[in-house]
Amino acid sequence: MKIAAIDSFVLRVPTQKPIALEFPEQKLIVTHIRTDDGVTGLGYSLAMGGGGAESIQVYLETRLKPLLLGQDPLFVERLWDRMYRSDRGIKRQGIAAYAISALDIGLWDIVGKTANLPLFKLCRRRGPALQSGRMPLLQDEDPRSGPAREPAARGDRTEGARRRRPDDGRRQPEARCAR
Repeated sequence: MKIAAIDSFVLRVPTQKPIALEFPEQKLIVTHIRTDDGVTGLGYSLAMGGGGAESIQVYLETRLKPLLLGQDPLFVERLWDRMYRSDRGIKRQGIAAYAISALDIGLWDIVGKTANLPLFKLCRRRGPALQSGRMPLLQDEDPRSGPAREPAARGDRTEGARRRRPDDGRRQPEARCAR
């Protein structure tokens, strides 16, 4: 199996209040990776506030895409390392990190589909994957009201609650698939 094509595009996503007061929209850099065997992978990276999304896409298309075409997508760690080490001039932060992330997620999607297993089983996790990041899941309730201040108490799986299960408080191991 070889990577036959990589398409990327930028999606604009309107935000809801209170986030919309500062960031009226978010932008996602989405990658669609196709293999010669017909397996596809979908990856994305969020550009908070929409800033720099087009730059991330250009970097992905011009610097990273040529490194992956023709490679075996099942060797995710090797491909990640190849992308990471390819351009030492930008210090592997910012634009480069966002672009690598979008491709990395797409490659792991291909691995999961090829193995016909969810990624948490491939990573030897005991439960389903949890949301990461600091943004809460979309809620209809006012985020400043009582229980909303305690994300773990209401079962919210955000940064503050992701290391503990809200049902019994026991620690869950973090998934470390790629690195």
